[in-house]
Amino acid sequence: MLTVAILMTSYNRREKTLACLDSCFREVEAMKAQEQYSFSVYLVDDGCTDGTSEAVEGKYPQVHILKGDGNLFWNQGMRLAWSEAAKEDYDFYLWLNDDTVLVEGALESIMETSQFLRHKVIIAGTAVNPEGEFTYGGRNRYGKIIEPEPTIPVPCYTFNGNVVLVPKYVYNILGNLEEKYHHTFGDYDYGVRAVKASVQRVVAPGTVCVCSRNPGIPKWRDSRYPLKERYAYLLSPKGRPPREQFLFDTRTRGILWAIGHAVSINFKVLFPSRKGQESV
Repeated sequence: MLTVAILMTSYNRREKTLACLDSCFREVEAMKAQEQYSFSVYLVDDGCTDGTSEAVEGKYPQVHILKGDGNLFWNQGMRLAWSEAAKEDYDFYLWLNDDTVLVEGALESIMETSQFLRHKVIIAGTAVNPEGEFTYGGRNRYGKIIEPEPTIPVPCYTFNGNVVLVPKYVYNILGNLEEKYHHTFGDYDYGVRAVKASVQRVVAPGTVCVCSRNPGIPKWRDSRYPLKERYAYLLSPKGRPPREQFLFDTRTRGILWAIGHAVSINFKVLFPSRKGQESV
């Protein structure tokens, strides 16, 4: 039987985390009859104060809960979950955002796609919002979401980390997420590293989950906030930390483009062109 570690990280999103786990275990239960895969869940509680761990332990005691200090954010939280799971040498590692709800048949579709590709390819899942609009998934070279085909996988350049399957074959080549990132960049960067290592990336057929996009525009581009606050947010883990942004840009498009982008970002902070529609 092949083993799958499902990796998650959470911070004060108890109800969303529980909804995600509900959909996850529903899918796991649906696949039990096949007796082909076994699933384990690793969840990082990054200093939650809303009772996330207690709620998860009460409903799903089989979940491996790891504790963070509140400063891990997405990338470092997922690194911790992955490092712990890797000690058991799983056959697959599935990234799953805690605000994502898997649709019926999602796990079966992803695992069948991996089997079709001999378990040597990264499989990215496509998310839609409740209105059916594409929100996250595989991306092309220019960052545009790639619309999935109904029945066959299609190539992508990189991907969002909402639902991503990494076989052990790929993990042995690429390893864990980049340690130099805190929150953003880690998922896109993993795709770029895969490109450079000649590891194939595809989008799974159809839609595999529901997840709405974060509302509004980034605080660092929002003219409702004073300049000092815009720069503070830019430098924060959830903003665009300059060193992390420069590392990512250099890897993707080279040092000259990275320098130009740094100038562009600072210009947008100094002269925000539009107001956010909602608080960020």
